[in-house]
Amino acid sequence: MTNALGLYAYPWDVIDEGADAVLDAVERAGLNALYITTWYHSGMFFLPHNPVRRTYFPQPGALYFRPGSWHGAHALPPPVSELTSDWDAFWTDLSRRAHARGIALCAWMPVLHNSGIGSAHPDVAVHNPWGDVITHTLCPAHDAVRDLVLRVVTDVAAMGVFDRILLESIEYLGLRHGHHHEVIGVPLDPDTDFLASLCFCDACMARAAEAGIDGPSVRDWVRRTVDSALTGAARAPLDWAGIAAGADGSMGDWLALRKKMVSSLVAETAAAIRATDPAITIAALDFGPLYAMGPDGRAWQNGNDLDRIIPAIDELHPTFYFIDEAVLAARVADYALLIGRDIRLVPAIRAILPQTAGPDGLARQLAAVAALASGFTFYNYSFMALPTLDWIRDGLARHAPERTAP
Repeated sequence: MTNALGLYAYPWDVIDEGADAVLDAVERAGLNALYITTWYHSGMFFLPHNPVRRTYFPQPGALYFRPGSWHGAHALPPPVSELTSDWDAFWTDLSRRAHARGIALCAWMPVLHNSGIGSAHPDVAVHNPWGDVITHTLCPAHDAVRDLVLRVVTDVAAMGVFDRILLESIEYLGLRHGHHHEVIGVPLDPDTDFLASLCFCDACMARAAEAGIDGPSVRDWVRRTVDSALTGAARAPLDWAGIAAGADGSMGDWLALRKKMVSSLVAETAAAIRATDPAITIAALDFGPLYAMGPDGRAWQNGNDLDRIIPAIDELHPTFYFIDEAVLAARVADYALLIGRDIRLVPAIRAILPQTAGPDGLARQLAAVAALASGFTFYNYSFMALPTLDWIRDGLARHAPERTAP
């Protein structure tokens, strides 16, 4: 297999600029894959080279393909984007043009990060320890959420146009998210930040009861611990062992349940893709290096348990979105020890500000991760200045991925 060298983009880039212009950008950067989203959350995006619009607000939680017959009767039907009236023709044409150039076409989708469904159906969103609804992230403990995920990925795999599917955000998102007008005006230690993000929705509480876990006691301990920390009193932050010992040890069982909810959904999603099209390469985006608590064994605070996820997928795409080069080097070293050579790694490079301000900064990012890489992806064509494509090509000439993809 050729090492994957991919560029992220969106359907509106292709619709507004034309498929050939976006594929030209892939080739200009010296890359061989286009990652384009098929299901997305929301945001406000500034588009520096788009000929139609400068600012775009994606429809929250929209599908960028024509879903199957399940869609009309589902309890959580995502909206279908109206950017085009013929998504089948869009994907068929893009696939034909990409493959004619030898460019792999890859579907990319944030999954549980979905403000559209979370706002329309708050009962399936995360509910924090105080019962507040966190609308931008769905809880994987809900059967309807899990069913929706499997139906969407099955539809995407069945389209027959994708070489790879990259799964993003099958996880419990953290408290800090960059939500619009997000304001956190007090200092939060990593453990406080983590505990304040935990979900105690009805589905989580029901799953806990089935597992013999006293959910109300766990929730009360979390509330007391966070509320006490917010008083500003001197305290020693908790490590993973300290958190697991909370609520008379029930916190450890709660953490294990969270990992099961997330990691089993990753495995079920991968199995659904394989059952539909065994030729598709399955990848998962790993935000773990960005989480402040660090690994809990081989699991992250977002619930991703690498020991369960790695056997289910073909590639892991770790994110090292750090500005400080010393921090970047330390996180890469830690990750290399954590993962070893268990799976093909394709680091994601954030080729926009603030991580990338020029060609030298981009080259340093590549140099930091090249030794563990079987490829790279670059985020995101939609937002970057076009000269960045040349920085990518030049950087890869100096710092190609060092691992060979099996």
